[in-house]
Amino acid sequence: MRGRSGADMRIGWRFLGLWAFAAAATAYALSPGSEEQLAMLARDGRTSEAASELARLLALGRRDPAFLAAAARALESTGNRGLAEDLLERYLVERPGDVQVLEWLANLYRVSDDRPAATRTLVALVALAPTRPRLWALLDLYRAQERLDEEREFLKSIVDETLLRPVDVERLGILLSWAGDRAAALAALRRADALMPGTQEIGRIVLFDLLLAEGLRAEAAERAGHWIADWRDKPWLGVHVVRRMAARGDPTAAVALGAQVTALSPDTRFYLARVVAEDGNRRIATTLLEDWAQDGPQPSSDAVAGYVAAAYAVGDVPALWRKAARILAEPGWYEAQIAIVEALALRYGLDAIGPLRPRLSWAALQRQPLFAARLALHEGNTVLARHVLGSVDPATLTAPARIEWVALVSLISGDTAALAALGDLLRRDRLPTDLLPVQLRLAERLGNGGEQRLGLEALRRSALAPVALARQAQAQQAQVQSTAKAGPDARRVQ
Repeated sequence: MRGRSGADMRIGWRFLGLWAFAAAATAYALSPGSEEQLAMLARDGRTSEAASELARLLALGRRDPAFLAAAARALESTGNRGLAEDLLERYLVERPGDVQVLEWLANLYRVSDDRPAATRTLVALVALAPTRPRLWALLDLYRAQERLDEEREFLKSIVDETLLRPVDVERLGILLSWAGDRAAALAALRRADALMPGTQEIGRIVLFDLLLAEGLRAEAAERAGHWIADWRDKPWLGVHVVRRMAARGDPTAAVALGAQVTALSPDTRFYLARVVAEDGNRRIATTLLEDWAQDGPQPSSDAVAGYVAAAYAVGDVPALWRKAARILAEPGWYEAQIAIVEALALRYGLDAIGPLRPRLSWAALQRQPLFAARLALHEGNTVLARHVLGSVDPATLTAPARIEWVALVSLISGDTAALAALGDLLRRDRLPTDLLPVQLRLAERLGNGGEQRLGLEALRRSALAPVALARQAQAQQAQVQSTAKAGPDARRVQ
């Protein structure tokens, strides 16, 4: 019995030993690994503890790439990108040529908006395995940080240009031009011109200026001719190339390009001529205006005013008067005729238009009765001036023109006649509300109580408070003063 009991006890101890070993192995298997432990700490918001644990493990020599990559992946999954980035940097010390980890780290830095670190990582990645997306991402980072020298040298180092986008080729040309390497810049920008969409302009403007600087005017003009057609919605670009060509002393090319610009954007003509003249190229500016209103329909009064302003700025007075004679010779162009004569009178005075006066028909004068009245008064024909003013309906005039109408009536026929005209309109409910203050002031100045009562009654009917009316009168007066200060071009009368 005793021997059997001893054997049983030995078996029991062996069993207990096996059980303890199995339990320990199971506990080890079930315990979290170092990387999982780091992830748990980070996930629970215990970032400082996670960092301390990471430092401890690294101090113990845990630098094997498998651990570093696994721990980085675990930390990234919890949103702790900073520790993950640090681990991947350590990983790359051991395995600097791991393309997948380099791309992973570059993406982490871009998500963290750490541009310098992302750039550094992408430089290493592109050097190992250049692809279009990686190369483009690196170029975009250079541009975002304005690291121009590095961007230029990197672009120059790319042998396979099929890796580049058209915008990259354009960018290379621009950077080379800034660096003073004109020959290389021209080569790159010519390639970009062939690759870029027609509406693209920045590289083409640089190319145009470089071609002119190198004396290649014919090529510059030919290329600009194609671009202008694509820039129909951007006429200011056409203005730029015309000005630059004119400044380089090629009037024939400048005029040809200007004609193309104005054909696509007619409203650009007067501005173009004015700025070319301001640049000192008055002969070219005059040529740009010569064929205006030469053929085609009658120009509007606004177009006439624009032409006169541009021609005045250009300074070719004989050409301006020749154009006026040309318009006055056109049958039926009454609006344009009165517009150009009035514009010339505003620029040079009523005496200056004397030679044109015989050609100005009554039909044309009727288009601008206030100007016709001023002209008749200047010529001493008060009867005609009074007749013209009598045919005016103030309701059809602009607010400043109505004030001018009252002033002319007072000047020609006196204040009493002006008050009578206002009173007549008031009795027929034809007086514009903004002339009520004028009517009341005249009635008060002349001591005409009846007209004053008439005006006050009109105020009550219009339900306008005196304060509001006073404000309206002040605003009206300010508008008149503003128009007077704006110069001759602003004094157009409807």
